Amino acid sequence: MSGSSKQKGPLWYGYLEAGDKSSPVVRDERLDTGNGKTLFLFNLARRQILEYTREIVEPKLRELKSGEAKLDELNSAYGEARRNFKHPSTRPLNIPERGAPAANPSEDEGFGDFGGSGDADEGAWIDSTETEES
Repeated sequence: MSGSSKQKGPLWYGYLEAGDKSSPVVRDERLDTGNGKTLFLFNLARRQILEYTREIVEPKLRELKSGEAKLDELNSAYGEARRNFKHPSTRPLNIPERGAPAANPSEDEGFGDFGGSGDADEGAWIDSTETEES
């Protein structure tokens, strides 16, 4: 696969020469299989993004020649496949259901204990500390 694509950006347009299974293809550099031995290609004949073994498929790839496929059709089909693409190793996140909102600290009973409420016990801690030191 050549890096001399005529298109700027992450998309490379090519042709997979594989006998009866030959097809225009698109390689999107943003799609990573997570395995250095494989790559994703959009196959226009199958209208899917498929994972291919790199050592098998790269010798069969070449630049797309004009007239082999209409770029607008190829881009449109790729866009549709990309929207529906789910990587096989992708799992849905385990997000818990939404819980109750956090309590407002001013309404929390525990915070009122430290305020100067004028309780009779207000100086009890200080008094007991002073008594221990004497």
